Amino acid sequence: MKTSIVKYLLIITFIFNLSTIFSQEKDEDKETGTAETEFIDKEKRKDWTFKLAPYAWLAGTATDVGSDKIRQSFNDLTSLTNFGFQMFAQAKYKKWSLSTNLTYAKLGDEVVEGPLLIDFAIDQIILDTKLGYTLIDKIDFGDNIIRGWTMEATIGAIYWFNDVNVDVDLDSNIDLPNFPININEKLEYVDLVVGTNFRIILSKSVLLGLSANIGGFGIGNSSTLYWDLSFVNTFKVSDLLTVTAGYKTFTDKTESGEGEDKIKTNIKTFGPLIGVSFNL
Repeated sequence: MKTSIVKYLLIITFIFNLSTIFSQEKDEDKETGTAETEFIDKEKRKDWTFKLAPYAWLAGTATDVGSDKIRQSFNDLTSLTNFGFQMFAQAKYKKWSLSTNLTYAKLGDEVVEGPLLIDFAIDQIILDTKLGYTLIDKIDFGDNIIRGWTMEATIGAIYWFNDVNVDVDLDSNIDLPNFPININEKLEYVDLVVGTNFRIILSKSVLLGLSANIGGFGIGNSSTLYWDLSFVNTFKVSDLLTVTAGYKTFTDKTESGEGEDKIKTNIKTFGPLIGVSFNL
């Protein structure tokens, strides 16, 4: 029974995370340090820019818990989600940026496994906040065509919170002591992460992006190792609106318990993503 409950608790680890919608800037104007956002003509650039982007990550997961293997498709994970939303926000000043990526979800399901009736509900919050600085900015505005590339370094933290409630009961035809059972647990930890973002600007309307982050490092009760990699294509619809589509994967390795009760968990989440961005 313990293994079955652990399996369903670990379903919560699917995460919709977008770390790829970032403004770019260019320090070409030596007097003002003009900040620049991709696709915007040089004369329209402002020192301050803001971005708000709702998005969705159509992800599946592969979870290994000790010798147990759990595989969940996007449809499987969607069936567990009663409510959820994802939002990315960023403020940028010249070469500096501050971004936050919020996921909130209410998950739940009723499962029958042999004589056991398992009813679980999970409130999940994932908050990814990063400070970034543009190290390299090679943008060409010649011939009325914007092209070039940039590199940004980031450092930040990912806050994970899950409020898990599980009720376990027996079939009405079975009568045993100590049932029903209620399990309530709050799982909470923070991962320090560092990363880099590359942007290749092909034209005024097309941007390619590659982002990578690594963290955890077993600091405190954090993951023993976390890393993610994403590739995106961003298309300009107007000065206000851009659309992003791409692919993202991440791996999260954790350990819990001690001695013979120690459980090693390896979670891989992967899938396409899509989002819209409102640029202010």
